[in-house]
Amino acid sequence: MSTDTTIDLFTLHLRVGLPVERDGKPIYYRTVKLRETSVADERWAVRQAERVVLWQGQPRLVVSDADFKLALTARHIESFLCDSLRIDGDLIDLDLIGKLQPRDLALIEERVFLVEMSARLRFGEITQEQFDAVFAGTAQEPAAAPLSVGPADDAGAAAPGAVPGPVVLAVHAGAGADQQASGVGR
Repeated sequence: MSTDTTIDLFTLHLRVGLPVERDGKPIYYRTVKLRETSVADERWAVRQAERVVLWQGQPRLVVSDADFKLALTARHIESFLCDSLRIDGDLIDLDLIGKLQPRDLALIEERVFLVEMSARLRFGEITQEQFDAVFAGTAQEPAAAPLSVGPADDAGAAAPGAVPGPVVLAVHAGAGADQQASGVGR
């Protein structure tokens, strides 16, 4: 008896599966084959998430973050399998993914995260210790990003107050405003 416990990172078994009607009967594709994505896949996901909406009477192109995330997850799917039947990645879109149970979608998203983190480790973007820390739940918070509040009157203060946008522009452009421009033109 074999005690091989290797796990195929790119193969996932769903709890319920993707329901599809075939010959009048529902069948469930319970095996998912995953893959890494490319820049082209990210562009495809953006196009899937784009919507034209009217804003103040003008058409605007917007991208839904939720639809983008779902579309990028769909691009990670190489195929759905059920016995000898296969749904290839070219046929997988947001409508098809929408037929999944939330639990199964969560399983796919968790595995996609693992695939992405493994790729980052393989390409040297993160260390093995960082990878292990993420999955052990001990990863440290990223360093605080610079505050986007504009110039601070008292540099070095713990939390400078926000400066209104026009003042920031005036200070950096050298034009007059409620506040005297400091250091511009030296």
